[in-house]
Amino acid sequence: MTVRSLKPWLFVSVLLNVFLIGGVGGGLYHWMASAKPAQVLVNQHGLRQAMINLPPERRRELRQLLRRNSADSQPLIMAGREARMGVIKQLEAPTLDHEVLVAELAKAREADAALRALVDGTLAQFAGTLPQDERQKLVEALYLRGQERGKKPRS
Repeated sequence: MTVRSLKPWLFVSVLLNVFLIGGVGGGLYHWMASAKPAQVLVNQHGLRQAMINLPPERRRELRQLLRRNSADSQPLIMAGREARMGVIKQLEAPTLDHEVLVAELAKAREADAALRALVDGTLAQFAGTLPQDERQKLVEALYLRGQERGKKPRS
């Protein structure tokens, strides 16, 4: 090949390289400029969201409190699971026994309510150790999610 026949190929190659470098550079710039913190990208609820918003040492304290209560919560978790399995069995049965179904649903509801009360008690104990600004973060993560800040929900 002669120099004259290589010039168009060289021009196309340089043009393609400039295009690729510009695309990669622009994509990298866009990615870096619009990068959001990891906690915003993860759609967490309740205690998990609250833990993300707390400082690491407070997060560790809350985890320890919840672990201490795990022995008390295990029977409640198992009771709720067994009741839900009873509900599933009743719904899958060829003939539905309405009274048994209602009883299993009530058992599941009671176990869930008892577990929630245990976790809420632990949360109240933990909140008593927090300063005002960290309690505010806890409130925002647990209760003001999806609501406008500072406004009461409609009745």
